[in-house]
Amino acid sequence: MSTSPVNSTTNPTGGLSNAQSQQALNSNYANFLQLLTTQLQNQDPTSPTDTNQLTQEIASLSQVQQQIDTNNELQQLVSLFTASATNNAVSYIGKQIDATPAAGTAAQTELTNSQATLVYDLPAGASSATVTITDSVGNTVFSGPGTTIAGRNQVVWKGGTNPNSSGTSTTAPDGTYNFTVNATDSSGKTVTATTMTSGTVTAVDTQNGTATLSLGGTLSVPLSNVQTIYNAGTDPTS
Repeated sequence: MSTSPVNSTTNPTGGLSNAQSQQALNSNYANFLQLLTTQLQNQDPTSPTDTNQLTQEIASLSQVQQQIDTNNELQQLVSLFTASATNNAVSYIGKQIDATPAAGTAAQTELTNSQATLVYDLPAGASSATVTITDSVGNTVFSGPGTTIAGRNQVVWKGGTNPNSSGTSTTAPDGTYNFTVNATDSSGKTVTATTMTSGTVTAVDTQNGTATLSLGGTLSVPLSNVQTIYNAGTDPTS
């Protein structure tokens, strides 16, 4: 009769929660002891059970228990880290921030009451900059010159659009827009502009240990992407 536990060493959790894994381990352990007792009671005296095999099987159960305990402790650490990150992020509420957008996304701005703020950083030596604003499906709404200050630049867009084929310019509806900045130096060589999503933090959302700051409306940025923090309604470059 075999007393080997149920493959617990190769897949201790089997995709179950820690509580379910612990329950399964307890059941396996009880079954193991029952089988072991039965085997010892009915073993052949001339061929007793190999004590080395019994030791290995008991050690296997012990290793599974240690793995479950380790998972429990790691989950507690993650919970503590998440709570700490949330508490730290709450201090951002009411502050104005500039943040680089999440990887693979464009910087955004919120047009409210026909006014939006566009923020970007330029290296020294930029002599021209073109700001292009697009809607949610990528259509260009406005394209025009921007400032070329070395460091932080802040441009106010009042919702005006480029003239259409008939020369008519309209005002874009309030909402969320993407924007990019193309800059060059005096010789026409491209210089890198770092665009920012800017706004006042209104809420904090934490999922899987990652904190995200809501900037009102539909704008949000990862906490780790924040570059500048300052009092709402002020200009950090002034």
